[in-house]
Amino acid sequence: MKLFIKTYGCKANQYDSQLLYENFILEGYEITPFGEAEVVVVNTCCVTGKAEKEARSFISKVAAEGKDVWVTGCAVKRDAFVKQIAGVKVLSDIPFKKKIITSFYNHTRAFVKIENGCENFCAYCIVPYVRGKVKSRPEYEIVEEVRTLCENGYKEIVLTGIDTGVYGKDTGTGIIKLLEKLKYIHGLKRVRLSSIELTYLTDVLCDYLVSSELFCPHLHIPLQSGSDKILKLMGRRYAFSDYANKIEKIRKKDIENRFTFTTDIMVGFPYEDDDDFSLSVKAVEDIGFLKVHIFRYSRREGTSAYSIGGDVPERIKKEREKALKEIVCKVSMDVKRQFIGMSLDVLVERKKDNWWEGYSSQYLPVKVPARCGCLLNEIVYVEIEGMDRCGILHGRMM
Repeated sequence: MKLFIKTYGCKANQYDSQLLYENFILEGYEITPFGEAEVVVVNTCCVTGKAEKEARSFISKVAAEGKDVWVTGCAVKRDAFVKQIAGVKVLSDIPFKKKIITSFYNHTRAFVKIENGCENFCAYCIVPYVRGKVKSRPEYEIVEEVRTLCENGYKEIVLTGIDTGVYGKDTGTGIIKLLEKLKYIHGLKRVRLSSIELTYLTDVLCDYLVSSELFCPHLHIPLQSGSDKILKLMGRRYAFSDYANKIEKIRKKDIENRFTFTTDIMVGFPYEDDDDFSLSVKAVEDIGFLKVHIFRYSRREGTSAYSIGGDVPERIKKEREKALKEIVCKVSMDVKRQFIGMSLDVLVERKKDNWWEGYSSQYLPVKVPARCGCLLNEIVYVEIEGMDRCGILHGRMM
C-alpha cells in the first residue's frame, strides 16, 4: 500500500509525522509522493481556525480524488472538527511499535520531540485542551534517538515539544541535564531549541546556554504582544519589561554578540487598540528581532478568550498584520547587516541556481558560490561579505 503524509502545524507535529512514517514502513507501507499514494494521512493542527480550514479543504480534495484519507493530530481531538470530516478514518492515540526516529524525511536538520503537553492555558490557546498535561520523554530515549540520528549523518538537532522549556517538570530532570548528556554524542555539532517560554529562561539556564559550545546562539522566545494590557488579558505571566530585561541580560552575558532572537506576535487579540498595537511595533524595533512569526487572533471555542468580547474586526487584523510585516522586514535586514564582516558557521542545506545555501548557528540565511565545492549537510565557515535584496547573507568559504 502506497502512503503519503501531509503535515500541518508546528515542529512537534512534523516530528510526529516522521514517527508515523517509520512505523508505517514497519507495517509494510511504501512511502511515496502524493500523486502516487493510495492512502493519504493528514496530520492536523488546530491552533488557529485557518489551520483547521486548510486541513478540511485538503481532506475534501483528497477524498474527492478517490484516495483513502486517514486523519490524526490535534484537530481530531475536537468534536466539531471530526463531525465535519465524516467518511474518513480517524487515527487517534496511535500505538507506536517504534519509539524513536532514525532520520528526518527531506530535512538536513532533525527535530526531536522531548515532551508533549502544556499546562499554561493561555486565554487564546486550545492546545492544552487537545494535547493534555506535560509528559516528558525519558532522557535515555532522547539520547538514543539523537545518537542514532547523528550516526545517520545529522549534525544539527532541534529539540522541540509543545512547551519545550518545561521539559523534566514531571520527571525531576531538565533542559540543562539533557544538554549535558547530549554533548558527548559523537557527530553532534549543534543543538537548537525550537522555542522556549520566557518563564523558563532562568538566569542559570541563560548562563548555561550562552557558555555552551554545542548550543546554537539563537533563541525563539514567544512575546505575543508588546502591550502589558493585552499580555494580561492573554493570561501571559510576564510584562513586556520582564521580556526586555531578560533579552538585555542575555546580551550582556553574550560578550561576542553572537545571539539572535526570534519570536511570535499575535495581532487583533480582543480589546487590542491602536495604542496596544503600537507597543508591539515598538517592541519589535527595540528588541531587534531577526524574525517574527505574525499571526492574527483566531477565536477557539473552549478557550477562556472565546467569549470575553472586545472583538477586533478582521479588516483591522489584516491591516495590522501587513503593517507589522513591513516593520519586521526592515528590522530583520538591520539585524543581518550587523553580521557583515564576521565569520559564520553554516550548515549547507541545498543548492539553488549557482549558490549553496544554508543557515548559520544564529539562524541567519547564508549562501556561497557553487564553485566553492561545498557538500550537502556539511558545516562550513563563511566570511560574510554582503547581503542581497532578499536578506540572504553571502560571502566566501574560509
